[in-house]
Amino acid sequence: MNTWVEQLARLIDAGERAVLVTVAAARGSTPRAAGARMIVSATTCHGTIGGGQLELRAIAVARQLLADGARSPSLVRFPLGASVGQCCGGVMQLAFEPVGAGQCDWLAAARAYAATARPWGRIVDLTGDRPAVHVFGEHPEAELADARELERARSLLAGRADDAALLASMPARGADALLDVSLPPELQVILFGAGHVGRALAELFGRLPMQVRWVDPREDEFPAVVAPNIEVRCTDVPEAEVRAAPADAVFLVLTHSHALDFDLVRAILDRGDFRCCGLIGSQSKRASFEQRLRARGYGEQAIARLNCPIGTPGLGGKEPEVIAVAIAAEVLQLRGASFAARPALRDCAA
Repeated sequence: MNTWVEQLARLIDAGERAVLVTVAAARGSTPRAAGARMIVSATTCHGTIGGGQLELRAIAVARQLLADGARSPSLVRFPLGASVGQCCGGVMQLAFEPVGAGQCDWLAAARAYAATARPWGRIVDLTGDRPAVHVFGEHPEAELADARELERARSLLAGRADDAALLASMPARGADALLDVSLPPELQVILFGAGHVGRALAELFGRLPMQVRWVDPREDEFPAVVAPNIEVRCTDVPEAEVRAAPADAVFLVLTHSHALDFDLVRAILDRGDFRCCGLIGSQSKRASFEQRLRARGYGEQAIARLNCPIGTPGLGGKEPEVIAVAIAAEVLQLRGASFAARPALRDCAA
């Protein structure tokens, strides 16, 4: 997956310098929460901290730091009022970290952690003449000695989205610090089908915070290039991808074959530990599948977990792109709704 660490490391590997801008704290109404990031080089920007005049000012600050050859991180407070041309009314504190070849050590460690798709984090000293970044993994007790740092790191690592916290006057470091964590996407999506709707969905999903495994037996149906968060699997046994999927996954069944759709739905329901089993189709298709499932011994509670037709209702139109938007909207509503956190549904699968 093309994480912010990879984007930053590629710039540094290419001999460029950049500034990593992180929302270190947010109070009141703000366009982004703590943990949002943007990478600014002399000519490019990656990511966003909220857009508008705030972002334009942050880019200007970052590029001035690059022009000045700054090496040390800094913290800037932005009230989101008339003075910055925004009316949110909240306050954001942005951490600006100049990054160059001298930061290769922590970047290498961060890339290694990010490649595992497991939670990890950093502590960045925000005072002092030299940049100091300490990288830690999902078990910070092995790497953080300070009790306050450890408690806060555990709290952030247990979350569902990238997050950050300002830690004032850390005794172990003699400095204010930014505690910054990066988590793998909460939504793990297994998308079956590379037809018109599947391709439209993959294009949408490539811009959203999720990890996608895209499965179809027809190699020619996949586009030549897909987004970095999408893994293509061309296989003659797509049911095996159901068994190989992680727990709490979102399954979307949109294949070219009703027979294959049914086999996939059965395999998903047999697992039980999924967040969603979504099937494209009509109410008549659902009725047909329900009848066939009952004939094969599936109980009503298990059948009720089949989400068909998949897609947020109310969006008129049968164009593949419109259907894809409706499905994507419903999938995004599944964030924070893990199967493990819903004992009633877990009992249904038993």
